[in-house]
Amino acid sequence: MGQILGIGIVTKCGTYKEQLQKNNISIDELIAEMKKKLHFEPAIYEVSEEDDYYMFHLKQDIIKSQLLPFLEKFYPKVYYGKKVYYEEIIEELKNSEPTTWLELADKKSWEAYQLDKYAMRDYLYFDKPFKPYTEIFYTTILLSHEGKIGMEVHGRQFNFFKYCIQKTFSKFQIAKALRVYISG
Repeated sequence: MGQILGIGIVTKCGTYKEQLQKNNISIDELIAEMKKKLHFEPAIYEVSEEDDYYMFHLKQDIIKSQLLPFLEKFYPKVYYGKKVYYEEIIEELKNSEPTTWLELADKKSWEAYQLDKYAMRDYLYFDKPFKPYTEIFYTTILLSHEGKIGMEVHGRQFNFFKYCIQKTFSKFQIAKALRVYISG
């Protein structure tokens, strides 16, 4: 199988509180660094604090109001001339309640709309003495993938690609939930 280059929508992400506490990093510092280095938009996520971690959940009103219109613009650009990849997805979403859209992704019925359980984690390094870091884990709806890819060091280019995609689809807040990454 190997690893693939993916583009997906981050429906939730988080980090372990223990890593932050060990490195004396506050939640505000975490959010500021995610904004700066990962083009993270906290306004479209709800933050929650659990026993062991902090979680950011994509707001339901963003999913409900923007997912379908965004995909109707996004898919034709990515799958130029190949409607077969996404026509059925768009129809299914149109005929389903928005509250079920994440469940539809979990069924993995479509190549271009599925939860990616193999999405790699990111390490976020802070601009502090001794370069503390934390691990960011994700739940992502994979929208597009190309394979195979092999890289030893990555991050800058993917953040740049994400930035470019966000600018291309700046009309949609949900575009700020996109992630370009290696999966597999």
